Amino acid sequence: MSRGHEQNKKKDLIERRRSNYEKELKRRIQLGWAAFGKLRDIFSSEIPQYLKTKVFEQYVLPVMTYGSEKWLITMGLIRRLRVNQRAMERAMLGVSLRDRIKNVEIRGRTGVTEIAQRVAKLKWQWAGHIVRR
Repeated sequence: MSRGHEQNKKKDLIERRRSNYEKELKRRIQLGWAAFGKLRDIFSSEIPQYLKTKVFEQYVLPVMTYGSEKWLITMGLIRRLRVNQRAMERAMLGVSLRDRIKNVEIRGRTGVTEIAQRVAKLKWQWAGHIVRR
C-alpha cells in the first residue's frame, strides 16, 4: 500500500470519528434542553439563584457532558456547548439577548460552572482512571 493511500485512510477515519462526535454532541445538547425543560418550573420560580445553580449543575450539566471524556474536543464543539449553556443561564435569569447583558455578568449572577471546565475536568479524571489500570 502506498504512503499516500494510508494517509487518506487515516484522514477518512478521523473525519468519520469527528462526525460521530458532532452527532453525539448534538444529541447531548438536545437531551440537556430536555432536562432543562423538565425543570423549567424551578428555573423560572422565585427560589434563590444559588439553589437554581445547584439544580442546574447536578441535573442538567451531567446530562450535557455525559461521555465527554471520550470526545475528540474541538473549539467548535466547545463553542456549541458554551452557547447552549449561556442560553439556559439566560432563561434561568429571565433575560434575553436583546437585554444585551454581557456573558461575564450572566455567569457572575448564576455562578454556574463553565461547561468547558467541566469537560476538561472529566477528561483528566478519565485519563487518571486509565493510568491507574
